[in-house]
Amino acid sequence: MADDTSQTLGLDNSPFRDLRKQARRLERVLFVLVGIIPILPTTFFLVAGLGHLQGDARRAVEQVRFLLVEVHLPNPGRQGLSTLLQKEMQLNRISSLRLMGTRNRTMLTLGQSVNSILPIRVEAALPLSLAPFTSISVEMDSDPLLAQAARVFGIHLIVAALLTLLLHRFFIPALEKAIEQLENTQAQLIHSEKMGAIGEIYAGLTHEINNPLAIMIGKLELVLKMAERLVLPPDLTRDLEIINRNGLRIAELIRSLLVFSRKNTLRFTPMALNDVIYEVVELVDKPYAKQGIRIETQFDPKLPPCQGSRGHLQQVFLNLLNNARDAMPQGGAITLTTYVNGRRLTAEVKDDGAGMTPETQRRVFEPFYTTKGVGKGTGLGLSVAYGIIKTHGGNIEVESEPGRGTLFRVTLPMEGPPQ
Repeated sequence: MADDTSQTLGLDNSPFRDLRKQARRLERVLFVLVGIIPILPTTFFLVAGLGHLQGDARRAVEQVRFLLVEVHLPNPGRQGLSTLLQKEMQLNRISSLRLMGTRNRTMLTLGQSVNSILPIRVEAALPLSLAPFTSISVEMDSDPLLAQAARVFGIHLIVAALLTLLLHRFFIPALEKAIEQLENTQAQLIHSEKMGAIGEIYAGLTHEINNPLAIMIGKLELVLKMAERLVLPPDLTRDLEIINRNGLRIAELIRSLLVFSRKNTLRFTPMALNDVIYEVVELVDKPYAKQGIRIETQFDPKLPPCQGSRGHLQQVFLNLLNNARDAMPQGGAITLTTYVNGRRLTAEVKDDGAGMTPETQRRVFEPFYTTKGVGKGTGLGLSVAYGIIKTHGGNIEVESEPGRGTLFRVTLPMEGPPQ
């Protein structure tokens, strides 16, 4: 909904678009970094371990060469030489040792050749004094090192999995929610500024229209009284009554616009919000029941009093109830709930009607916006309710989904509107 709101309000190219891109880029970078966690330490460990093992192999070759030089003159024989070399292999953890002769011919093999993914093999030439041996080849097993690297990888993989879970479940959603809240706040500010500007325009227009309209209505009422005495034709009298009735309707619309623009003064007195709503429910309960609509109340009996204009707040809840009724032409249920939320009183009006589209939700408080047919509504009811609640220092918001009903939430401060 936030994306739709930003597009409707012309925010598609706002900083939030770039902010969302940066958030997605940050998310990808974080996941790449998390993916590197099990790879880099394991790679460093393996490279360092292979380097040490290679150094051990070189040192082992030098020691074997030194031993061969030492035992060559006494020449203990092939059996004795094998015994000495095997002891040296055990001391240096050599897996396989080969003595090569001319033409790279193997003359002596001790141990077993290493069958490893990363075998460590070091070869070195022997001096001529050790003929017929010309070179030596040593192999060392790297499987224990690979097993240790696998354990390191497993540990870091678990850490990476936990970090990924934390990022996915907490950090990323929190970041997205923060961006959405910022975007919604900006949309609300723009909406409030737009409503305020419209209110200023309406305030000026209504004051200009109200005075001549009052004169016209007064004159019409005088003419109607004269018509009774003069016995004018019925058609003429009926036309005058129609003109007077529509003039009064225009006057009522103007009063609604004055409330919307918050240019009229409301008298605030201590009152019980539950009683205010209950009086409205008593007013509409029986007519609604004839239309198959039942009203359920879930009032907090310990709801503290608040400061407000009783008549205007009743107008708000009457508009909300009428709006809920119109959303359920086949009948249904309306639930009214009151409760305390911090230092504010909250009243909710919920219906199980047709619900609203995101477009309707964005424009529902705009004056003269209506989804009803021609002649079935002026589109001022909810905008007037919005103006009244704002004048009380409160807030009104809507939650709805097509086919799942609508909820209007009204919040009012306990201490009354700001002075």
